[in-house]
Amino acid sequence: MTIHPRFFKLAIWALVSLSLARTFCGCREAASPSLPILVAGGHHTVAIKKDGTLWAWGWNLKGQLGIGSNLDTNTPLQIGTDKDWIFVSAGEAHTAAIKKDGTLWTWGSNDTGQLGDGTKKSCNKPMQIGTEADWRFVSAGRMHTVAIKKDGTLWAWGWNDIGQLGNGTTEEINAPIRIGTDTDWSSAAVGADHTVAIKKDGTLWGWGANRSGELGDKTNKSSFGHVQVGRDQDWLCVAAGWYSMAIKKDGTLWAWGHNYYGQLGDGTKKNSNTPVPIATSAKWRLVSAGLEHTVAIKQDGTLWTWGTNSSGELGTGKSTASYTPVQIGNDRDWLSAAAGTRHTVAIKRDGTIWAWGLNQDGQLGDGTNRNANLPVRIVR
Repeated sequence: MTIHPRFFKLAIWALVSLSLARTFCGCREAASPSLPILVAGGHHTVAIKKDGTLWAWGWNLKGQLGIGSNLDTNTPLQIGTDKDWIFVSAGEAHTAAIKKDGTLWTWGSNDTGQLGDGTKKSCNKPMQIGTEADWRFVSAGRMHTVAIKKDGTLWAWGWNDIGQLGNGTTEEINAPIRIGTDTDWSSAAVGADHTVAIKKDGTLWGWGANRSGELGDKTNKSSFGHVQVGRDQDWLCVAAGWYSMAIKKDGTLWAWGHNYYGQLGDGTKKNSNTPVPIATSAKWRLVSAGLEHTVAIKQDGTLWTWGTNSSGELGTGKSTASYTPVQIGNDRDWLSAAAGTRHTVAIKRDGTIWAWGLNQDGQLGDGTNRNANLPVRIVR
């Protein structure tokens, strides 16, 4: 791995083990600002420090950085001065976050109502959504958002042309609406045009686009309502991009959906409309689904990537794609990682941030706009 020469004293960053579109898999809800948090959006990155401050860098055309302007930045900039942020999720061009008091905030692109403020007007700094203070989880996707309240109810808003909100219609919604009557939702992952979620009983569900089998229900038929993925009740966490990834309680990794670039990791380029096991001898702790590449961490702390590699997003030092997981370096101290559209970010247990891949909008945060095909240390 290479350390970028422009580094200076690093504040300890935190990262979260679940995110969003372009979500990485985890099972933790918003809880405490002392927990680690880092997420990758389409072409931007957002992080929360241990002190509860919120930071962002990269592409900012729609105000998705939340810094009060629409200018890109290739180094981390603080969003406001508040120190009570505990959870964040980055979508393609919008961001959603939760504060310690349970309030929900969004900013960035709002072309399809994905901010949830009742309008379709974009915003370049955080604005509170509603007055409720009982939010515990949020996931931002390409152009829709899904959230869960402390009572286990599921809410969604934004783009809905293929039923990705799960309310049985294809009507766009620009404010949070409750989806169904269930009160047992645990976590969710918002992909490009679909949503996958886990209930407290360990069952897995999906809705929205299914052209490539991303719902995992053995069909390629899109669904406006919830369909169960198999009958298993041991799903632990789920991630979604243009495809879906999930980890079971036994540490096994599963994938389904679009696979033209090998992003499922099963050694083929064949789509799958049902979950297939990935690297069955391994025990996995975390996975993040990007556009066409995947990053994951095993229980032994090693870091692995697979899929397309046109911009160096696999971090292998090469430009060749991989249809199976390939280890990045030999380190065993990786804490969390997230995949964006064409870039990847990760944090080690010592709190250092690393990034690689496409950097035309400064999404790596290393002070340049040069792509990197090996991890570079990001400091602030």
